[in-house]
Amino acid sequence: MSRVSSVLNDLWKELCMGIFDRFKSQGRHKAKQGSDTAEQRMNEKTGGTYEEQIDRGQQRAEGSLGMDRDRDRPEGQ
Repeated sequence: MSRVSSVLNDLWKELCMGIFDRFKSQGRHKAKQGSDTAEQRMNEKTGGTYEEQIDRGQQRAEGSLGMDRDRDRPEGQ
């Protein structure tokens, strides 16, 4: 019986970790979407006048949160 309990416990841990990893990935995606939306709205509100400063601020904020957004962006954008 001990062996069965051990196997079930291991399976439960793997299942839980898979679920947590999935939520973690979804959370990063939602955070990136929110960051991009905020950047776009700020640029619209300022008429693009402070686009470079807003972009640098967004990069610093995302960098401090471990979200490297430029990895997904093609060169030159």
